[in-house]
Order: sequence, then structure tokens, then C-alpha cells
Amino acid sequence: MKKTILTNCERNFINASIEKKTRLDGRDLFEARSVNIYFGSDWGTCIVSLGKTRAVAQVSCDIQQPKPSRPNEGMIYINVELNPLAAQHFENNRQCEAATLINRQLEKCIKESKCIDLESLCIVADKKVWNLRLDINILNHDGNLIDCASIAALAALLHFHRPDVTSTGDNIIVHPFNEKDALPLRLFFLPVCVSFITFESGITIMDPTYIEEKVAVAQLTLGVNSYKELCSLHFDYLTKTLTVEDVISVASNHVAKYAINLIKQIKEAVVKDISLRYSKDNTYSCHIKECIISNKITTMCNDNISIKLHNWNFTQQHKNETYENDNNEETNHIVKLAEGFAELITNETKTIGDGGHNSWCPSSEDEMSDVEIISVNESSNTTINKADILELDDDSEEEIIEIVDKKDII
Repeated sequence: MKKTILTNCERNFINASIEKKTRLDGRDLFEARSVNIYFGSDWGTCIVSLGKTRAVAQVSCDIQQPKPSRPNEGMIYINVELNPLAAQHFENNRQCEAATLINRQLEKCIKESKCIDLESLCIVADKKVWNLRLDINILNHDGNLIDCASIAALAALLHFHRPDVTSTGDNIIVHPFNEKDALPLRLFFLPVCVSFITFESGITIMDPTYIEEKVAVAQLTLGVNSYKELCSLHFDYLTKTLTVEDVISVASNHVAKYAINLIKQIKEAVVKDISLRYSKDNTYSCHIKECIISNKITTMCNDNISIKLHNWNFTQQHKNETYENDNNEETNHIVKLAEGFAELITNETKTIGDGGHNSWCPSSEDEMSDVEIISVNESSNTTINKADILELDDDSEEEIIEIVDKKDII
């Protein structure tokens, strides 16, 4: 994987802001980004967005012979793919170290924690079992890939339904979905990964972004279920440092409450989608199209920067107003997005019909001297005779053009 370079100015700026307990996106130190879950038309297909980090998960199954050591248990295989679509420093068709690390952590959290009832996947002992395959692809990389991948994996497993099977001796009949209802997977508990990073100053934050991960010196990932039980743990020193203190005790106070709320959100999203599928409403369509912005090609690009304001004195009634300067030029204005957050809207270009200075003027000074423009008040009822205009034309050396209404000329 190609290495990305972070400048010293960016590194010093982030460290200085973290020491003041301020993050670039306005979040608190132990505040996570918003999570959105969308499901596809097939069972076990979902897209999860954690802030700007996105991952898609797909669960599939087939019938295979079980392992000799586990003759009455099914199997599950997890595969994580990182491609240049997510970030430019990822190489295509090559398993990088980051993908291997994420794959290993998901196996610890999901597979080795025994959260899936593998015995329910057995069809005929020592002969035929279901083999599950969980494929996760990262669509956009903005930090904390392991948390986004674990949420996508858990949502896909809860949403997945396998075909029903009838076994008569050596014959195995796999019923399609139109003959028999699909069967969901049995999960004993629901584990999710929650990540923390520590900086040189010893301050720990939750749910880091990409640029914060580049500055961090240590990373901690905890796999926790809704029963506040620890399913997996991974701690890694990103750089050589001696400033890291006891991170686990600091993170354990926040991870349990966050994991409970996150698992509740995942279950509600899965139940809502499944209930809509089995309802008699024919207007139901897959919700995966809701996460696609059709009016923009580059949906992940954002020219505006998010800032945190300590003092907010901008009233709600003026949030969409613009202010003009002495030259009657439209200036930049601020729009309030949420409590404590704002966005600066710039007006660098003007389109036709939006106003601005008049650019129509004579091409030379000679034309300007030959023509004299006199403005006439529209409210006056003064009339002008044509004869008077003719006399002015004969006696005067210059032409006088008066802008009057046709009704005032007799």
C-alpha cells in the first residue's frame, strides 16, 4: 500500500486543537459520527455510512461438506476488500496490511466470539452444511474503517435469510423463496466494534477521522455486545511512544452505552425493512437508492469546511439573510446548520439575472461627448410640442435627446 504524507503544519495543528479538547468537525472527544443504514433488494445486502466512511456488506450461502473437526456445524468466511475507490493510496487486486488487519478483527469479533449459531446451519451431519460468506467492500475511507465494517457486517447478518431445505435420506431439496419462506440466521448476541485513538498528549478520542488516525500514536478497538460483555480487544502502537497511559479504563466508561444504542439502531433498521418486505404494500422498493445523490457526480466532495464556534450570536431569523457592502456587492453569508455548527456560503460567481453592476457603457469618449442623456420624472405631466423640438434642433449645435413617454408628445 502506498504511503500518504502528512505535513508538519497539519500534524501540529491537530495536536494543538486536541490539547484544547477541540476537534475539527466540532464533535466532543467521546462523540461518534452519525450512522445511516440502507438495505438492498437481496437478503443480506446493506450499505452503512459512518460519517463520510462507507462500506457495503453482502452475505451469501452455499451447501458444502463440513470440516472433520466440526461435523455438525456450518461454516462462515469473512472477506474484506480495500480498493482505490475508497482511497487513492489503496492498490487494486492486492491484499494490503490494513485489509488483513480489519479482516482479522472482524473474525475475532464475529466468528471467534461464537455469536452465530453454527449448529443451526447443519443439514445432514458430516455430509452437508451451509457455508456462509460475508464480503465487505469499503466505498469511501474517512477513518475508522473497522467500526463501519463491523456495523455493516452485523446489519447484513441480521438481514440475511437463507432458503429452506428438506432432507429425505440422501436427497436434499432447496426450496426457492416463492415456495417456502426464507429462514433468518440465529444469533446469540450482537457484537460491534468501537475504536479509540490516543495522541501524544495522552488524550483519547472515539471514532477518529482519517486525518486524526494519521496523527495518533496508539489505537484501541473493543468488541462489545448489548449485554456489556467484551467479545474482542485489539491494541496497537501506531508509532514509537511512551506517552500512552491506561486507555482501556478511559474507554470502558463510554463504550458500553454507545454500543447499546448502536445495536438498538441496527435492530430497528433491520426490523423495519423486513416488515416492509412482508407487507402487502406493492410500492415497496429497496432503500439503497436513498444513499445515492443523483444530482451530483462527485458526491463525496465538499468545498466547505466545518468549524466549531465558541460563541454563537447569529439569530435564527437572520440565518438565510445576506448583507451588502458599500459597493452594493453581495457578500458571503453564514447559514446555521445545527446548534453550535455553521457553514460559510461564498458568492464567487453571479449568474444572469442575479443583479450586479451595469457593464453597458459607450465604447469611446467621443460617443460620450456627442450624446447628452437627460432623465425625466415619470410622475410629471409636462407636455412637449414637436415644434419646440424642431426649433431646438435648428438653433442648437448639439443634439439633445430627451427620454419621455410617447403620450406626452403632442
